[in-house]
Amino acid sequence: RGTVMAGPTCPVERNPPDPGCADKPLQTNISVFRASDPARGVAFLTSDKSGEFLVSLPPGDYVVQAGPYGLPLPRCTDTAATVGPTGYTNIVVNCDTGIR
Repeated sequence: RGTVMAGPTCPVERNPPDPGCADKPLQTNISVFRASDPARGVAFLTSDKSGEFLVSLPPGDYVVQAGPYGLPLPRCTDTAATVGPTGYTNIVVNCDTGIR
């Protein structure tokens, strides 16, 4: 289970931080790979408008990739996730909007 967040959302960072410039949820493509086999995806889905996604996977180590197919931005960080024998693992996938 996770949330995809994109930032920065404003071109200039302020001190104190402007709440209107906080990272925003991102609806985008999600691909999940076993950490031991990064060439073959095991799940493909889309985060919703609130950036949230949920997928059931067997226990193991995974890498979660996010972002629009074929576009350079936003650029999302590959995020590691270890799924245990019960429950869900919570992750946040961070994406760089390229705004500077």
